[in-house]
Amino acid sequence: MGSKERYHWQTQNVKISGVDDMVLLSKINEDAITDNLKKRYMDDYIFTYIGSVLISVNPFKQLPYFTDREVELYQGAAQYENPPHIYALADNMYRNMMIDCENQCVIISGESGAGKTVAAKYIMGYISKVSGGGPKVQHVKDIILQSNPLLEAFGNAKTVRNNNSSRFGKYFEIQFSRGGEPDGGKISNFLLEKSRVVSQNQGERNFHIYYQLLGGATKEMRENLGVTTPDYYLYLNQSGTYIVEDVNDKKEFSDTMEAMSVVGLSVDDQDMVMQIVAGILHLGNIAFREEGNYAVVESEDFLAFPAYLLGISQEGLKNKLTSRIMDSKWGGKTESIAVTLNTEQASFTRDALSKALYSRLFDFLVDSINKAIQKDHEEFNIGVLDIYGFEIFQKNGFEQFCINFVNEKLQQIFIELTLKAEQEEYVQEGIKWTPIEYFNNKIVCDLIESKLNPPGIMSILDDVCATMHLFLLEEMRERKYNGYARAIQKAWRKHIAVRKYVKMREQGKSLVSLCGNQLFAMYGQYCILVHYIYCIC
Repeated sequence: MGSKERYHWQTQNVKISGVDDMVLLSKINEDAITDNLKKRYMDDYIFTYIGSVLISVNPFKQLPYFTDREVELYQGAAQYENPPHIYALADNMYRNMMIDCENQCVIISGESGAGKTVAAKYIMGYISKVSGGGPKVQHVKDIILQSNPLLEAFGNAKTVRNNNSSRFGKYFEIQFSRGGEPDGGKISNFLLEKSRVVSQNQGERNFHIYYQLLGGATKEMRENLGVTTPDYYLYLNQSGTYIVEDVNDKKEFSDTMEAMSVVGLSVDDQDMVMQIVAGILHLGNIAFREEGNYAVVESEDFLAFPAYLLGISQEGLKNKLTSRIMDSKWGGKTESIAVTLNTEQASFTRDALSKALYSRLFDFLVDSINKAIQKDHEEFNIGVLDIYGFEIFQKNGFEQFCINFVNEKLQQIFIELTLKAEQEEYVQEGIKWTPIEYFNNKIVCDLIESKLNPPGIMSILDDVCATMHLFLLEEMRERKYNGYARAIQKAWRKHIAVRKYVKMREQGKSLVSLCGNQLFAMYGQYCILVHYIYCIC
């Protein structure tokens, strides 16, 4: 106890920056909250409470607040006994699980680049340090911790706002014995940004693993995989960005290979993983030219390496990229018809194959981690949700639409737990208080997900895609805008969210002309659209 009383990283500063818990602010409004956060941020106080909610501000630099001394300080302490810290939150969850025998969950939300993934790693690292166990438990801890660099290599990428942006959602469930030792776990992944495999915006990169491989592979591995510099590959050279400041791709490749060994992947499996990664790169360099209105491979030399690495024949790969099989039913009989593709369709098919391969490779890695730490029965668990933050790019795609929808749903959960349910309880118990006005984003969520009348955006997309998949791509170009525009106009005319913010007949403008551009851009990205229509999976 003596060491805890004598030492604390914040007691070294006599200056007081704002308040630790913003419920203690004399005036609670937006200006007061942001001013308090700014004061604390300027003095490197990155954690602040709002009641039971912990706010973390990304310092964009390394801070000395995450050592074993902090672990000792927060272990077993009451949540508000010490200044705000991610360790206090983690310790509170762990103790609640042990004392109340109830599962725990932390939802980490925020914009892209806010530091959600790092916060999740600190939580898992803290729990790993304070929970006991023997060699078997230590093995589980090692897998849990090493799964981070592995999944980051294959699931993270540089974006314009974040050099290590998570491009997938992850729910990590750490499972415990009744004695509090972590003896298992499970990862659920969703919304992997598959489109990044084949295209990136300016200033961004593909997934980290590609640059790690090209920068860290041994001479023998480079020869076996036929890889060279990143500017040679279509799937890497579109953005013009190959290097990230303060990132050592060669070292991180070594860390990734070590992580694969720790989670139990054999040498053969590791070689297979790298073959698929390299095979996708080579696949992207296959180009097509038109010959008699049909697509042919421009240079069959480019078929050799991807076919070899993916374990298929060159002829089989060529046929798969330049034609597709359609099943036709007539009079109770089914007939297969080979349809030759044009150059545009062949390029779409190549990209769809690349995305499908990468997606299944990522699922394989997640499954491998789960198999290494799975347990027969579940007792207690702590769940950590680390998902994309809200994103607004110059050109948002379908993935961004799904990401932002997920964040709207998380906001809806937060509103339900902290504002709506709490005030309803006050009413039931007859407690007098000043009602807090807030925007309930349920109408926004309904606008996207509703299956009733009027239908939401998702339902409209399903209907339009179901209709349009019968037509060739050339016809889609003409039908896409007009058909989708009419569907939105008709469905949204009576929607409360639209009525509130858009007067459809102002200056003779329709709803579509007022707010449809982003939606059309989202819908019109052929690379993404075709993945669903001509999926090779």
